[in-house]
Amino acid sequence: MPSLETPGWIRVWFLVSSLVVYWDATYCLFRPHSMEGGSLNFLWSPYNLYATVDYVYGLPALHARDGWTSAQASLNLVESTVNLLYLYLASQPAQYNPGKVQLLGFSSVLLTLNKTILYLLNEVFSGMKHTGHNDLQTFIVLWVIPNGLWILVPSMIAIQFGRQLCQRLAQAADKKSS
Repeated sequence: MPSLETPGWIRVWFLVSSLVVYWDATYCLFRPHSMEGGSLNFLWSPYNLYATVDYVYGLPALHARDGWTSAQASLNLVESTVNLLYLYLASQPAQYNPGKVQLLGFSSVLLTLNKTILYLLNEVFSGMKHTGHNDLQTFIVLWVIPNGLWILVPSMIAIQFGRQLCQRLAQAADKKSS
């Protein structure tokens, strides 16, 4: 069986994206204290702009008691914890089954993809309820590109892990039939 060799760019993605997503989730869960004018806003001041671009993060969703923001933030905490668990287990190849560890990483990026695509579809099917007020440039630069990154990179990781998992299954089947 092949060993678990995680390319550096995937390790960097799992670590950096997890830290960013923890920061994002805590902004969402600490609203209104994390928002502009809130006592903890100094920790999340870049969100002052983003909350005007995507109302899921702004006052309109907060005032409407829209549960999506906190629900997706809660899943973000799970997703990022699984990412970090994968990184830890992958760094201990002698102690853990590499195939099972890789399946954990694959599952984690599928969580990311599913949540992000659901986020985008929620916006599309609501008639662009939270972002439709933006001009095209603002929408593309501050909403499409950042959210698209969370589809592109996890898709690349899922493809790589999926291929490796299929290779593991094929090798296990060959050994079993021998």
